[in-house]
Amino acid sequence: MITDEDVVVCPVCGHEQTITICPSVNVTTDPEMREKVLTGELFEFTCDECGFSGYAGYPFVYEDKETNGGFLIYLEPDCEDREVGIEGDIADQVIYHERPMRLVSDMNTLKDKIFIFEAGLDDRVVELFKVLTLAKMRDDDPEKIPDELKFTKREVIDGEEMLLFAAFRDEELLGTIELPYALYQTCVLTGEPIWDVPISECAAIDQQWILERLGDQEDSDEENV
Repeated sequence: MITDEDVVVCPVCGHEQTITICPSVNVTTDPEMREKVLTGELFEFTCDECGFSGYAGYPFVYEDKETNGGFLIYLEPDCEDREVGIEGDIADQVIYHERPMRLVSDMNTLKDKIFIFEAGLDDRVVELFKVLTLAKMRDDDPEKIPDELKFTKREVIDGEEMLLFAAFRDEELLGTIELPYALYQTCVLTGEPIWDVPISECAAIDQQWILERLGDQEDSDEENV
């Protein structure tokens, strides 16, 4: 485990202090770090002045070199960029050039990506799945729909393979939604032209990415008419 130091400002009293941080983990060599990332323990700090406990936000790299072919996720809190380059030693690991490298800007999305790749799913397809599911829910009951879905796990329920999502509205957890894995398979076919779009660098693959690609596909179809 690599450690470094960073300065955090307490959001309650404004006290500045230096804390020890972990800018990257490799859960292949340090498997115990996975749980510390998922629970948020790795990012916790306590203010020396007022005793407030919270989470420190800082750039962080999560690596898994083995699970379902391996993947890398780069967390940069509140990042507005859609693609970033990975610098330093990690940039030299060409093993990831053929494996997913993703950019996320918050902890919930980091966990979402970890669970997706661990379940052996394609996060691009999952994002299309989310877009179509939310659109259908808006048509059914626009007043009670979530505005965000985060993947949690893949499991068999009553003999049927299901995908489970945590549903949020205005960042508040509403509950869990269970959807058939068969719908995911349908999305693989539905979005087929999108999957040929190359992904360079470490990219943010989310609903915005899907909607932009769907728009590009519609423009292409119109040009070919």
